[in-house]
Order: sequence, then C-alpha cells, then structure tokens
Amino acid sequence: ETNRAYPLQGWYSPESLKELFERDVDEANKKLETSDYSYLTSSSGLGLRPYQIDAIKAVENKLINNPEEKSALLVMATGTGKTRTINGLIYRLIKANRFKRILFLTDRKLLATQARDSIKENKVEALQSFGGIYKFDDLATTRPDDETRLQFATVQSMVKRLFFSEEYPLTVDTYDCIIIDEAHRGYNQDKEMDEEDIVFRDQQDYIAQYRRVLDYFDAYKIGMTATPAIHTTAIFGESTFEYSYRQAVIDGKSFSSNRERNCTSI
Repeated sequence: ETNRAYPLQGWYSPESLKELFERDVDEANKKLETSDYSYLTSSSGLGLRPYQIDAIKAVENKLINNPEEKSALLVMATGTGKTRTINGLIYRLIKANRFKRILFLTDRKLLATQARDSIKENKVEALQSFGGIYKFDDLATTRPDDETRLQFATVQSMVKRLFFSEEYPLTVDTYDCIIIDEAHRGYNQDKEMDEEDIVFRDQQDYIAQYRRVLDYFDAYKIGMTATPAIHTTAIFGESTFEYSYRQAVIDGKSFSSNRERNCTSI
C-alpha cells in the first residue's frame, strides 16, 4: 500500500537505481524524529526561533506521515527569516540522509546568490556551516557530481538545460528534493529579466515552463513564500505551515529583532 506506481518523465540512471534500492527511508525518518533541534536554536548556530522550528517540524512531519503527498508549502511573512529556516531544514534533511541531493531553485540569480551566501556562511552545528560539512555547487555548475548534496540554479537556466540544450539532459533522479524560493513569483513581475537567453511569451508560458522543471524530476517539492498565488497552491497544495504578518506583529519583539538580524545577515 505504500508502493504506488506513478509516471516518470524519463529513466533513472543505473547508479541511482542502485542507490534507491539500498536507501533506508525508514531509518532516515527515524533520525529526523529522534534528533533534537537544540543546535538550530543555539546562539552559536542559526539561533532559530520557536516558530521557525515549528515550520521545520511541519515539513518533516508531512514528509514522514504523508509519504503519498510529494510536496509541502511554507507560508511565512516577509522578514520572519524564511532563508534561515530553510537553511536549518536543508541541513537536517541531508544530515539524516533523507535525500541524496537538493536543488535550490529561484527565478533570479540575486535570490540564489543571497541564499547561497547565507547557507555558506551561517553556522548550523558545532560552529560549522552547511558548506563546511557538505559539498554544494554554485549556479555555474550544470551537472553535479556524486559528492554534491546541494545545488543552486535559476528556473531559466534549468529550462534551458532540460529542454533547449543539445547536451543529453539531466536524468530525472538528479535531485530528489527541490526547494523553490519565492514560489509565488511569475513572469509579470520579472519579464525584464531574460536570464540565460530564455524569453517567456507571457505569464502562462512562464508558469508552464516552471512547472515542467518541477515535474521533470522525481523529487519532493518544498515551496516557500510570503504571498501564495493561485499557481502556488495548484502546484504545492495548501500550506503545510503558516506564520502570518499579523502573528509576527503579535509576537512583537521576536519579529522585530529577528527581522533586523536577517536584514543584516541575508
């Protein structure tokens, strides 16, 4: 009952089939369930606040308890530390070996660069950053190697690599988790940004290509946004966790101090 067939966009590589056969998902889930979060709340680490830990727990709980659903959506108000939250989540998922490689996808190079710098510099555990523990690839890398656990890319560049390149495309197993930053964004807001010479005719064309990228990989999808759009919930479903601006204001000092810290660090 837990092994349900579903269509794929292409073949797995032989190496990934072997890795998939040998992977112990139950053991990885057990590590997530039994490991504490103290290193993420420590002042020598990310210093995450209770609502940020709750966001991470919500995604992990859905991943473990609803395996048939392959997506999650975090809705968090601007200034409440989405990037630091996702930094902690990425580290826990890789540390538990729940996923072999994560793709961090944005629609602008600037957003990818900001997230990369945060993950590269901010300490997560034992005074080490994610980049100090695991290998990650920058935007210029087109094909990750076996040691890569995290890669950054834009939607535009990934569209080009998968559907408009003469090179053999990435296999569907290249990433088994995709994190999408600012999942509400669309062509209307960014039509002046013709990255990688990919031009979208209109918003529907942008969303269609964006969804083609997400559907291509056999991966768990985690969207994060402050303002979900119609296409956001259509792709990721209803929110897995919400932290609204209203709640942030009610929390008062937690919100203002966290926002100030994130403005300087991210």
